[in-house]
Amino acid sequence: CVFLSLGPHNNTGQQDDNESAPSWALIHRKTAGRIQTALDGSKVQLECRVVTSDPEIKIEWMLPDLSIAEEVTDKIEISQRGELVILNVTLSDSGLYHCMVRTKAGVDLVPLRLTVKERSLGPTAFNGQKIIVEKGQSFSLPCDVTTVQPSQTMWYLPKNQILLPTQQTRRAEVMENGTLVVKKLTKEDAGEYSCLTSNLYGVDMLSHAVEWDIQIFSTKKSLMYLLIILCVFAFSGGGGNDPS
Repeated sequence: CVFLSLGPHNNTGQQDDNESAPSWALIHRKTAGRIQTALDGSKVQLECRVVTSDPEIKIEWMLPDLSIAEEVTDKIEISQRGELVILNVTLSDSGLYHCMVRTKAGVDLVPLRLTVKERSLGPTAFNGQKIIVEKGQSFSLPCDVTTVQPSQTMWYLPKNQILLPTQQTRRAEVMENGTLVVKKLTKEDAGEYSCLTSNLYGVDMLSHAVEWDIQIFSTKKSLMYLLIILCVFAFSGGGGNDPS
């Protein structure tokens, strides 16, 4: 949006040279950065780019509780470029923020969504599948998302490793349809797998629990050792020659 502030005109219809020139301000409606997700305890920067004819115009930030961030605190500060910096974010910092500029003609503002995720979920937070996987096996977890733009979808893996759509690691990959595929499970892969998606209107998260079945692995390992012993015993002639 562009706002113009026009000075008064004289009786002849000509603008007085001493009057102030028209002022305007424009907030960029870019998509990137308007939806952000962060882990609790981290530092977050919300960006707001403004183009204006008046260098004195200041960027203001409206917080989720509709208050205005006016002063620097031990929690919030505004950088020289107008970024809102939130230190040590908590779950209560989640919500809709608004970047705002004022002119004499009116106010322009742009919403941004911040979602803060717990580093470790409680037992009641798991609302997806519980999967028990043997060592070395592969598994997949779907995440079918329908949303309006702008939006952000990401997978949280154990140890809070993050994967975005179409990203991959050595053994994990997010497919184009949002499904997470993990190959050759190890003990370190057991834990929380959460698909989180958010847009300007809200947030949703589906959390799965993946367990490493050590009992099956131990049983198979014991059976393998037993089979080796039996083979050695049979090969040696069943424990010795018949004394008769």
